[in-house]
Amino acid sequence: MEMTKEMLFDMIDRTPFGDLVLIEDEASYGSIMATYVFVRYARERGIKIMIDDVLDTLFLVKKQLAFLGVQDDFSDAIVIKTGGKMDIGKVIGRIPLEIEPVIYLSRYEGIANEVFSEGKYINIVLGLERLFAFMHEPLEFYTVINSIQGFLGNKSRKAFYMINKNIASNLKFNPIPELEEIATTVAYIREKYGEGKVTFGKTPFIEFLGKEFEIPLKKLLQW
Repeated sequence: MEMTKEMLFDMIDRTPFGDLVLIEDEASYGSIMATYVFVRYARERGIKIMIDDVLDTLFLVKKQLAFLGVQDDFSDAIVIKTGGKMDIGKVIGRIPLEIEPVIYLSRYEGIANEVFSEGKYINIVLGLERLFAFMHEPLEFYTVINSIQGFLGNKSRKAFYMINKNIASNLKFNPIPELEEIATTVAYIREKYGEGKVTFGKTPFIEFLGKEFEIPLKKLLQW
């Protein structure tokens, strides 16, 4: 069954502010296309955009979109950078990854909460597997997990966390099982014969549960 723009945007409309959607990417371009979709959605609905950019992932998204013929500088998106050097969008905070997780999270939460005090946002989190690659002790790992859980229910954001499943599954501490517990929706993006396939392992919308949807790349780029 083909997933149309109208179906997907309607689903995002029905996702309440405060929810956390986990997108497990197993395709070569899943996170890129998902970012494109959520940014398009936010602009059409007049909702502000905040992007968490871990280690220049947004720069890679911009480059890969350009390769597909989509020029976007994300100049209307507020960006919090974790590590990295390539500034894309309106960077309002930078946090080095080398510091202790507790200090890192304290800084991040301070910046993020200031942003969320200014209204409602579509919050796109990129490069999550890169963040967890820096976690070497159980305490560090669970400190980050608890911080993510702490934002659940925040009515100023609809959050979309992207994670590369192949990389995350091979980390010392695989965050996916914990994140699936926290998330209100879990979507899997796979690739088959060059087309994107989306399935939902967890969703409050029973009509989508367990079904596979096709999203043809050419059509998606015309949304």
